[in-house]
Amino acid sequence: MKQFTKLTLIAGAVICLTTSAVAQKALAKADLAFENRQYFTAVEAYKAAYTSVKKPDMKAKVLFRTAYAYQEINDMKSAETYYQKAIAAKYPDPEAVVRLADVLKSQGKYPEAIAEYQNFKKLAPSDPRGDKGVKSSELAQQWKDNPGRYKIENMALINSKESDFSPTYADKKYNTLVFTSTREGVNQKQ
Repeated sequence: MKQFTKLTLIAGAVICLTTSAVAQKALAKADLAFENRQYFTAVEAYKAAYTSVKKPDMKAKVLFRTAYAYQEINDMKSAETYYQKAIAAKYPDPEAVVRLADVLKSQGKYPEAIAEYQNFKKLAPSDPRGDKGVKSSELAQQWKDNPGRYKIENMALINSKESDFSPTYADKKYNTLVFTSTREGVNQKQ
């Protein structure tokens, strides 16, 4: 019976060590992708590594880095979710709070952004991003509530999936518009 118990303990230790090694390898892969700014790869790698990470502080770090990577690839809705999870998991760096505020502001959620900027100001009172974030969110909300006299429309002939920029009128009657574009079939004059 003692030999069976001893074998069980040894097998359990081997399994724990193997699981720990797999978790460290998955996390190292995610960290490498993150450090190399391969954010699409980092998101998937962190999500895969999350379940194998056991320490709460490491879980919080994985959540923060997942959120950061989502923000860098402009998936703001997912970034918001993961920043909230990182903050709930007690991620210690106030950067998570200010980044959550930035993500909320970029989605037009100005009252929520203001609340997060206020939270950030409490955590990092000397950092000017808190005050600037509150002010810019308040102004954006005012502009949204009281739009100006100009109406902005998408002009499908000008705005394409490619890079279109630097529009200017070609004549004084404002009848001809010239702009730069990376579209296929564009005339290239040099």
